[in-house]
Amino acid sequence: MTTGVATPSRPVSLPARAGMPDGLRVAAMAAILLVMLVGANPFHDGTAPENAASGAGGNLGNQILFLIMGAVAGTVLLARGAAALRPLASLPILLMLGWLAVSTALSIEPLVSARRLFSLVIMTAAAVALLVAARDARQFATVLGATVLGIVGVSYLGLVLVPERAMHTAFDLIEPEHAGSWRGIYPHKNAAGAAMGAFVFVGLFWAGTGRRILGVLLAGAAATFLVFTNAKTSIAITPVVLALTWLSTWSGATPWRRLVLLTPLALLLTVTVGSVLVPGIGALVANLAGDPTFTGRTEIWEFAADNIAKRPLAGYGYGAFWESVFYGGGADAATWVNRATDAHNGYLNTALESGLVGLALTAWWIVWAPVTDLQNRAGGRRLDPLAMLFLRLWLFSILVAVFESVFYQATNGLYFLLVVAVLGLRYLARTRVVAGGEDRA
Repeated sequence: MTTGVATPSRPVSLPARAGMPDGLRVAAMAAILLVMLVGANPFHDGTAPENAASGAGGNLGNQILFLIMGAVAGTVLLARGAAALRPLASLPILLMLGWLAVSTALSIEPLVSARRLFSLVIMTAAAVALLVAARDARQFATVLGATVLGIVGVSYLGLVLVPERAMHTAFDLIEPEHAGSWRGIYPHKNAAGAAMGAFVFVGLFWAGTGRRILGVLLAGAAATFLVFTNAKTSIAITPVVLALTWLSTWSGATPWRRLVLLTPLALLLTVTVGSVLVPGIGALVANLAGDPTFTGRTEIWEFAADNIAKRPLAGYGYGAFWESVFYGGGADAATWVNRATDAHNGYLNTALESGLVGLALTAWWIVWAPVTDLQNRAGGRRLDPLAMLFLRLWLFSILVAVFESVFYQATNGLYFLLVVAVLGLRYLARTRVVAGGEDRA
């Protein structure tokens, strides 16, 4: 089988289909990236009351963009054919899709869950379309790199032209304490930090595929912007990911790569969520950490854990807990819990929405299976630039998810990149893909 986004792996024949003109390929990929990485409301106005209100009802602009993106993705997938989707039919992916449907049916707010699931399906289709639309890996790198460079450039331009929109100010209605932190086109410094951390990896990928000057420029600009977001999680995790993925190339052995890539996640979960669930760990963290509350997150983690215990198997329904009855935590207005709109931990948030079953399946297809797919492709120790991009985006996302609710957020750009990375590794393991311009089908 051929897709357009990697180097040769396992050759399988794919029936020829009508070719897509390069202009349409590029336009489709750019449109998907702009919808997912920019959205309908760039340069968020933090002083506007409507932007400080509950988002449970959704954003009309994003809904329209999602429908357009769905049409674009559907067109691409139709052109590529069902055969291009077969590598994605793995057991953990299929089981998770099935369980999300169950979670929606059992939801405390079925209509809310159904709406969220519909958006998630569109986003996932867009991620697949992005991977299979490119003529080859070079075209994929060019479109991805150029689009991201444009986003970073516009974010810098915003600091000059509309600084009150491109950074937090003391007049923001929510979290004015972040005044001075850069956020560019994004609504919050943490979202900007996560995006810029991911964009560093995109820049390094672009440089590795031949666009060295532009790639290094992008990586440097994104890294600089990241520092000024003051997003502690992304600032700390970005260099850690670079170090860990480099260490993973010391050996091609599966035990080594699982040790290097997954042990840090286990340790991080132990000292964070573990400090809430296990008193002994909490006492140790309190003695060693400068901020044992992890910027106040332990309170929301305790609240989430208490509610998981009430519906442990299937949870409250996909997207239903925070967007309906429990929006804002249902606590006293003065508390941090009341201000929260998610668990600030992707793993706890998943357990809240889809229960411990959903959490286990998520750990399988998002955390464990990608390393298996990485090992199932040829190459041993060496990782080509595309495989390294997917690996870095995957590792960055699952580590950031310890502090932010990344998983299954249909409008979250980092979750979109995570899905691209996970499915990209799957394609690298199961398909023959094209590095240059040898296949124009």
